[in-house]
Amino acid sequence: MPRGRYQQKQWEVREQAILDTLEVLSAERGFNTITMDDLATTVGISKATLYQHFPSKDEMVSRLLAQHEDRFLDWLDQIGSEPATVRLSHIMLYLLEGHVKPLQGPPGVEIENIMAVFERDRALVERHDEILKQLVAIIEEGQSGGTITPLLTPDAIIAAMFALSKLPEGIRHNPVPLDHIVLFFERAIRAE
Repeated sequence: MPRGRYQQKQWEVREQAILDTLEVLSAERGFNTITMDDLATTVGISKATLYQHFPSKDEMVSRLLAQHEDRFLDWLDQIGSEPATVRLSHIMLYLLEGHVKPLQGPPGVEIENIMAVFERDRALVERHDEILKQLVAIIEEGQSGGTITPLLTPDAIIAAMFALSKLPEGIRHNPVPLDHIVLFFERAIRAE
């Protein structure tokens, strides 16, 4: 059934509320513990309405991951005119601030379930590959410009970025401020 502009806007707002709720509940208690009933109740809609928007939690996960990937790609475009080392520092801080961590929660089997959804969604995998290509291009630009050490491969630098971004909260925020981790990263990749 076709919807008018107002109805379409309501539909989109409700879908975003569902995705936001999934992300919040996941961070609070873990993705695997969340039921469709939990989501519907927390959003304030019926379970039937929830299913009109998303036929499954997997569909919600795909959409949420896509949103995070799209935001990251847009953000990479916004910093595209900066020098390579500055872009990498910005990216490191972006990662440390948790902008690329949808569905975070207690570790365990949850990541396996989320990765299974990710791997089944070709568009998600393609966006992820595009992100990695852009990161490699930034690193190679810095290496060819002599500002980033050629002793580290782009893959090693990217792996270090993601490893640093996964430091436990207590280590990242107290006593080590985020800008100190970024400074550590900058010094590690700097060409001598």
